Amino acid sequence: MSALMRDEALARAMDYPYPAHPEPYLFRDGRVEPLPTALDVSALTPVIAVGSNRAPAQLARKYRDQRATIPVTRLIARGLDVVYAAHMAGYGAVPATLAPSSGTEVELWITWLDRTALRRMDETEAVGVNYRRDEQGLDVVTSDGPVPDRALVYNALRGCLTLDGRIVPLAAVPARGRAAPALSEREVLERLHRDYAGAEPFERWLRGHIGTPGLPRRTLLTATLAAGAVRHG
Repeated sequence: MSALMRDEALARAMDYPYPAHPEPYLFRDGRVEPLPTALDVSALTPVIAVGSNRAPAQLARKYRDQRATIPVTRLIARGLDVVYAAHMAGYGAVPATLAPSSGTEVELWITWLDRTALRRMDETEAVGVNYRRDEQGLDVVTSDGPVPDRALVYNALRGCLTLDGRIVPLAAVPARGRAAPALSEREVLERLHRDYAGAEPFERWLRGHIGTPGLPRRTLLTATLAAGAVRHG
């Protein structure tokens, strides 16, 4: 692997969940377009984009091999939070999952998917391996688009990561009234490195968990994280 590819791999891990668009948008065949004024989502399924699926860059990765038109809207929901999951993804990030959180109001993005796009999303979320697809009720405070009272969501099979006995919200996801301090992806990875890497340098440790070569180490780390996880429902 070249130095450039190594740097790109590290950036993909540490930059999770990638920048959200400033406003609701239409993702069409890899491009970001303004959301139509007369938006008809009656034939589409709302799916909560808990972590990186809100980001145009991640949608472009997931749908690079197929045509897709996906409205992406934003809302504030009560009683939920976006927290870190108790596993490491194949690209080295500790990804997100949804958790109940009394008193919290969190920003959520909704991807509105047709059948083909939903099938592709299932594939990219490793349903049955890392996530399961559930239905989530929503107590919506405000919304920049259509307001679903329920939506599909991908929940982490191993539950929510805990550090010092507490779940860990994503600092990149805006929220009010959180039950625990939020951390960035890099802060979480550095904490795991400190706890489990011994004397191995951080970047070498992280590279060692990425891709097919990193599967054995990633599996071992995930098992450790899952042992202390909090599971909901």
